[in-house]
Amino acid sequence: MVGPEPDGYCPVVALRLLGCLAALAIACGQAATLAEPSPTELLQKASTNLKDAKTAHIDGTGSFALTSGLSLSFDFKMSGDVEMPDKSRLATEMSVLGQSLSVDTITIGGRTFSKGLIGSGWTVTAANDPQGAMLDPLGQTDLSAVATVTEVDRPVVDGRKTRHLSYSIDQAKLAEKMKAAQTATTASVDVSNATAKGEIWIRTEDNQIVRQLVTISMDMAGDLGIPGASPASSKSTLAMSFDLKFTHLGEPVSPAIAAPPTQ
Repeated sequence: MVGPEPDGYCPVVALRLLGCLAALAIACGQAATLAEPSPTELLQKASTNLKDAKTAHIDGTGSFALTSGLSLSFDFKMSGDVEMPDKSRLATEMSVLGQSLSVDTITIGGRTFSKGLIGSGWTVTAANDPQGAMLDPLGQTDLSAVATVTEVDRPVVDGRKTRHLSYSIDQAKLAEKMKAAQTATTASVDVSNATAKGEIWIRTEDNQIVRQLVTISMDMAGDLGIPGASPASSKSTLAMSFDLKFTHLGEPVSPAIAAPPTQ
């Protein structure tokens, strides 16, 4: 036999209170889930946040391979700073045909300045020139042509939680972008079978990009402006990859990125 309940205790009220607490917990969990951006939303938000940060330091590695009249391939590593939307200053080290090269590049508003490829001074080319633009990382941060986005996992990077996404680039938009970049060049290059995909790691605390891995491949016919490449009537296959890490987001770049004196 159950004895009398303590004064002020009502089992019905207690059950109702527990039910309300459980419902509140479920509602809070659902609200948190609903508030979390989808992979596509997160990717676009992170892309906007990177641009809004204005500056970043980049450390990265990559590869370049051209199959043509003369096959050419090399790996490289780079380090430097970027100022959004169109400035970068990088030091790149690579080994080409058994020769070690240290190349400095500065990209500013449609022009690429380089030192170490030809002669001892700075030379300048249009940013859409294959030789000048192939190592410019700013082009990889443009995610406006993304077609599909999926979430891979949620690893901890440098002690901070991230969401790891993979994405693919719309082939038609990529081809259009490559063709549009040739408007200022004297030689026309036909681009076909262009594919690009990537992976990206985004901090959950502030939705900032901390790492980006990109692979690009395409077939090209025409004068690439690269010594040893196929003549205009033949096709070349170009493959590139970048693995970029972003740090010091929003911090001042010193000295400011400026055009160097050219020959």
